[in-house]
Amino acid sequence: MSENLDEKDFAIIDELKKNARLSEKKIAKRTNIPMTTVHNRMKKLGGLGVIENYTLRLNYKKLDLPLTAYVLLKTLPGVDQKEMLIRISRLPYIREVAMVTGEFDILFKVRVKSMEELNKTVVQTLRKQKTIGETRTMISYETIEVL
Repeated sequence: MSENLDEKDFAIIDELKKNARLSEKKIAKRTNIPMTTVHNRMKKLGGLGVIENYTLRLNYKKLDLPLTAYVLLKTLPGVDQKEMLIRISRLPYIREVAMVTGEFDILFKVRVKSMEELNKTVVQTLRKQKTIGETRTMISYETIEVL
């Protein structure tokens, strides 16, 4: 897919990653690409599925969710990992879920207000399920979101 994209496409994508609300006019000015070209390229990127939607970046501290943790989870043999992935993604405070290789099966990122909420998510909700064998939680000291 990326062979169909060129420097102009990636310049537009970079600007949208910084601020998805930018107008085509502002993107054109920041990238030195004509506005008509920006319009056509954005339409093309959407049509190719490169741009799926425009979203926002949240300030979790201002939302009173300052604690970030990453949890590794091991399912019991025979458990449908894809189904587990979907179930975890629907829990409150979950920000990202991935099926991974190695000793554990699933990795997820959670943002919560407190250790009590983290405990409720991991220990009181997940560990009580009969489909989960083990979890390992890592709390983040600091997080920088890369665009």
